[in-house]
Amino acid sequence: MVTPLDVGLLQKFSVIFPFIFVLVIVYALLSRLEWFKDNKGVPLIIAFVLGVMTMFSSIAVKTINRMAPWFVLLVVFAILLLLAYYALGIEEKTVREVITGKAYGSTIAYWVLALMLIIGLGSLTAVVSEEVTFGKLAAGQNVTTVTAGEEIGFWATLFHPKVLGLALILLIAMFTINRLSAKE
Repeated sequence: MVTPLDVGLLQKFSVIFPFIFVLVIVYALLSRLEWFKDNKGVPLIIAFVLGVMTMFSSIAVKTINRMAPWFVLLVVFAILLLLAYYALGIEEKTVREVITGKAYGSTIAYWVLALMLIIGLGSLTAVVSEEVTFGKLAAGQNVTTVTAGEEIGFWATLFHPKVLGLALILLIAMFTINRLSAKE
């Protein structure tokens, strides 16, 4: 039975979003470079070629499709956080100064970058684990079967107390070095 919420047909178009995503991001980044200030056609051609190349890589398509909802969740969380500050009476100008200011701007940028890297690397490892198991990949074999134990083992390793402790120590060291090297 077909329902208005049936999105089964949209699965056929799952390669279009990564194509558009890569096209827009690469074009935006390349058009900001000094080399391409005069000629806007060259970055568009490069972005288009990279977008088409992305469509032919199943790992790239699945990785982008897996990380997109997490990035949307990150943006929604940031917007709700800003709305909470505004609801508490903090002015928009003050929030903007804190986010972009010298005191906390780099720290906030590092946190956002760290979250983006975690989302990207987590999505990539999950997709590679589905496509080619890590054990067979290390042995040089090309196998596409996935066992449930491998994914459970990956998450158990990722959330092991020693790994989480190491990540916390590295984050503290990064922010300590950042604060100590900041100029007044």
